Amino acid sequence: MHDLDSHQTPDDAGDAVLELLSTMADRGAVVDITLFSGGQVVSGTLVGRDRWLEQFTARAARGGGGGRQIAEQVQALFRAADQQRADARAARDYLHLAGAQIDGTPRIAEGLLWRGRISEVSGWSLGSL
Repeated sequence: MHDLDSHQTPDDAGDAVLELLSTMADRGAVVDITLFSGGQVVSGTLVGRDRWLEQFTARAARGGGGGRQIAEQVQALFRAADQQRADARAARDYLHLAGAQIDGTPRIAEGLLWRGRISEVSGWSLGSL
């Protein structure tokens, strides 16, 4: 489990709690969450990066020839990033949501796979809308 450094607090640069939730999701935990990012409300199920990638590539591949190529290229990008990472701890720069919805009046979109930077989240709450 991702532990906070002994000198780090949840309010230090970035959101250590979101990083912890991301780490837990990468290890199989699934939690509903609502995020406030870029002036939008995004709600869905926080999942691990690998699970998100699996769902993303499956959706892209269903799109036919071009979709399959997109899926292969995205998988290659993720593999290259994994190989370049010198430190054993996976980067916790992004959150991955499945079944996400972007709320507005009316609701803008739902059922999405969403990926966003932790540093761009201005607020969040457990639970989904």
